[in-house]
Amino acid sequence: MARKRQQPPLPQTVGKKVYFTFDEQIAKLKSDGLMIADEKRAKARLKWEGYFNFAVGYNRLFKDGKKYVAGTTFEHIEALYDYDRRIRDVVYECTQIIECNLKALVSDVFSKRYGVNERSYLAEENFTDEPSMSPKVRWIVGTCRSTLEDGIRMGSSYYHDYIAYYDKTYGHVPLWALIRALSFGNTSKFLRLMKLADRKEIAKEYGITPDVLCNLTEIAVSFRNVAAHGERVYCAALPKVRLSDDLSILSRLQVPRFADGRRKYAKCDFMAFLIVAKYLLRPTEFARYLQIVKEETQKLEENIPAWAMKRVYEKTGLSGSWKKLDCMQK
Repeated sequence: MARKRQQPPLPQTVGKKVYFTFDEQIAKLKSDGLMIADEKRAKARLKWEGYFNFAVGYNRLFKDGKKYVAGTTFEHIEALYDYDRRIRDVVYECTQIIECNLKALVSDVFSKRYGVNERSYLAEENFTDEPSMSPKVRWIVGTCRSTLEDGIRMGSSYYHDYIAYYDKTYGHVPLWALIRALSFGNTSKFLRLMKLADRKEIAKEYGITPDVLCNLTEIAVSFRNVAAHGERVYCAALPKVRLSDDLSILSRLQVPRFADGRRKYAKCDFMAFLIVAKYLLRPTEFARYLQIVKEETQKLEENIPAWAMKRVYEKTGLSGSWKKLDCMQK
């Protein structure tokens, strides 16, 4: 009769964190009730993904308290982890397109109004004259100035050959060159600090108001940061920004609401991001990415228990008629 393999004893962890070997990590997961059929493959996954990133980051969905729900397997965690990685790729790709489009529109409108010399974006009077925004205007002008100076200085960590080329060849650097070196977040701030008439012209391209455009852009920036740092997207809940209520599509989505009328989802979750992408991407682009999300969500639904999938829908905010978002009028 084959002897049952003994699991290594777990280190004492009361009141402190200690190092776990891969064998100890497997033992810890099993002691918490996780079913692991292939320990060799599981250890390889933990080695390359990291215990904290892989197991701790995704196991909460499968737990009630400190223990796993009966029947939870290592493959269930894998399925959720891989799903999140794929929709994280969707977020990153979408926000790259949104950033590129926004930078093109901002630089075009601003240059048309104020000229192509760098004096245009280094002049505070070319931005909003709202008194409360004065400190932020000075900040964005200072950011543009430092980006320009660093961009043309050889040896700088922020040197950009295209900025140096314009400076050397034409004696000035237009915004359409400088804005490439600005982060997505700083471009979003630049947009918010533009004069109202300029913001209106840009927002018109998207069929929304300037305030809504700024709101959608801030959410796109926030999700881009989540994706860029490899953090979890499926359960992301933005701490500082909420999706505007002034979007006509919300009434057609049939998102569940609380008794007082507030939306339960589509505020600062992945569902909110999909709505942002609906407004800021071209229809064909959005339809392509929504299809990926639908396929990946269906695949996950086939690979984890129904109770766990219900929790996924709650975390992502995917509810109502979200699968028809590409066909809905904005």
